[in-house]
Amino acid sequence: MTESNVKYVVLPLHHRPDLIKDCCKLLNSEWPRSETARMKSLNVSCDGFPTCLVLINDENKVLGHCKISLVARSKVSCFIESVVIDYRCRSRGLGSRLLRGVEEYVAKRGLKNIYLKTDGQEVFYYKNGYKVCDPFKAYGINDIITASPPLGRTRFKERNGDQSAGQPPPPPPPPPMPAFQLSKFFDMRMLSQKTHMVKKL
Repeated sequence: MTESNVKYVVLPLHHRPDLIKDCCKLLNSEWPRSETARMKSLNVSCDGFPTCLVLINDENKVLGHCKISLVARSKVSCFIESVVIDYRCRSRGLGSRLLRGVEEYVAKRGLKNIYLKTDGQEVFYYKNGYKVCDPFKAYGINDIITASPPLGRTRFKERNGDQSAGQPPPPPPPPPMPAFQLSKFFDMRMLSQKTHMVKKL
């Protein structure tokens, strides 16, 4: 069977409890953690929220994972975390396929906004329709953002327009912002700082 004929499905992990162990291995390959703690976090997946979605192929192999939780005090917003694709299957468009499955899942439940925090994958999310946004509180009143806020659009333009003295600044780039400029911007960010992003459905 060729790669183009493979069928991929995104489904809730709790609908396929037989895949939990494989999902645990996938997550621990990216972010090592005790198996007990990881299994506990995966077993909270439910038809409400939080929900763990997995991307599988037609051989029931777990290739991707994403956890969805509701944003505190919002009836129309969620945030995603622990988004990962098996390192052996990257650069095949599976990350985008997983995100489409996530977006379809939350849209069917009446949610309008998907938030996330990332450090290093900004260009990938930008290409999938996510935009830089102000910091958000994911879990509630005690969820204080400790890193300084990400550069907003204004500071972004200022940094990208930074030229040597005596030269006039170039005109602002037309939307949407080209990926190479976005890469330049994110390369300049402090490494300790996470970027907050959102997609409106």
